[in-house]
Amino acid sequence: MCKKKLLWQGILISILACVVVALFTAWLARKQAEEELRSYLQDITEQAMLRSDRAYIESGLLLSELDKSGPNDCGDAHRQRLSEVTFDELFVRNVLYAPNGIVQCSASSHRTYPLPLRDQKTIMGRSLWFEFKGDFPKRSILYGAGPHYAVMNSQYWVDILPVKKRSLYIEAVLNQRVLASSNDVRIKTNTAWLSKSRASQNNPNYIITAYLPPQELQRAWREYFKDFLPLSIVICMLLIGIIFWLNQRRYTMGYEIIEGLKESEFQLHYQPIVSLADGKVKSAEALLRWQRQDGSIVSPDIFITYAEDNGQIGKLTQFVLEQAVSDLSRLSDQMMTVSVNLAGADLATPDFAEKLITLCAGHKISAQRLKLEITERSLVLGQNEIEVITRLRQAGHIILIDDFGTGYSSLSYLHNLPVDILKIDKSFVQALGSGAATHHVALHIVQMAKALGLSVVAEGIETIEQAKILKEMGVEYGQGWLYAKAMPFETFGQFLRGPTTASIKPLSSDSLPENV
Repeated sequence: MCKKKLLWQGILISILACVVVALFTAWLARKQAEEELRSYLQDITEQAMLRSDRAYIESGLLLSELDKSGPNDCGDAHRQRLSEVTFDELFVRNVLYAPNGIVQCSASSHRTYPLPLRDQKTIMGRSLWFEFKGDFPKRSILYGAGPHYAVMNSQYWVDILPVKKRSLYIEAVLNQRVLASSNDVRIKTNTAWLSKSRASQNNPNYIITAYLPPQELQRAWREYFKDFLPLSIVICMLLIGIIFWLNQRRYTMGYEIIEGLKESEFQLHYQPIVSLADGKVKSAEALLRWQRQDGSIVSPDIFITYAEDNGQIGKLTQFVLEQAVSDLSRLSDQMMTVSVNLAGADLATPDFAEKLITLCAGHKISAQRLKLEITERSLVLGQNEIEVITRLRQAGHIILIDDFGTGYSSLSYLHNLPVDILKIDKSFVQALGSGAATHHVALHIVQMAKALGLSVVAEGIETIEQAKILKEMGVEYGQGWLYAKAMPFETFGQFLRGPTTASIKPLSSDSLPENV
């Protein structure tokens, strides 16, 4: 992938990352704003309910005291006491003296009139009149059991002055009837308003609800968003830095691959493939290794994956094919064959088959000596790729399906593709004799291969027991640490001249690198 393309990719990803950060910041700011405002409304309703409860409790106490004290004759002393109560209590507008339901006097009047029918009797035994007017200028709540009654100012319950001023609206409702509202004005609310309700412990039907309009939520959201914005900018800048660092690393990897090929940092190692019948080496798989000039080794999982994703796999395949053909021409055993892994992108190259045929002819190597491995995940191929595989097989190359059992292939693919050999993935081989659920997969693969007339190679053999089970299944060839690990070409030549039997012990217990 070119640097310009990586740059634009980094810019686009950075923009997307910053958009995601901004959206998350906005969402978090809204959540914080909602939480703050709901807590605010909770405090308001608690205060309002406390004021309301206090009004009823203190009214009841002062009425009881008035009932017990005397004289109660609407005389000067009596009316003086009524006036003192009205003056001292914020929520009491007036006090009536109404024995037997007939008002005789009040703190401000000598007018006589009967009390109307009450609206409700409370659990404390006292009665309530919700819109009592009497001879007063404003409708109020009348509360009491007689002979004294308190004319209560219900606005006292909802006129809360919070520390932080907002467009607050409060309603006090009893049995779905509004007793008081903020500023004595009814406001029509809707679901867009934030609200919080509090029911009285003494009367569940008495509820105080506090409301905030949508614009208060927007205002609080903007405040939180401003607070979070510096942190979101820092996070965005960090993400941009990480994205461009990763992009630079990807570009650097591509550059290092090209330089590594120029500086001969890549080399082929060969892992022998033996006949399970007699333990003799019949072939080998060419595996690409990368050791930088500083001695560090790059895992095939890293550079092969990068090369496949960024269009450089063709360069590596070309190197592997040229080196493998060159090494084959130098082997003393002219019957020895080598298998090379191909990527899906290689098969998509129109002149790939012709170039490989020309390469083999130039080194005077017969096509039968260079086997071609295709991983099973590359089998989802188009017609052009199938034609390339067919052309290669017609030229004499033996075609193998690598890592069989781990990808997407089916019987229809195996029927239609010109395939000669299946390679059982090492994960199924290592499950043999372990009692794992995949223990029988290898046997099914072997049976399917035999039904299709295909040979089988088992990868990852590490124990004599595994080799014995595979041999009994009818597997012809084996590959793994029981026989040898992958080795440089010179060491491989010496290995071919030495004894190679199935009784060789594993060379190491370390994990094998992935085949390339």
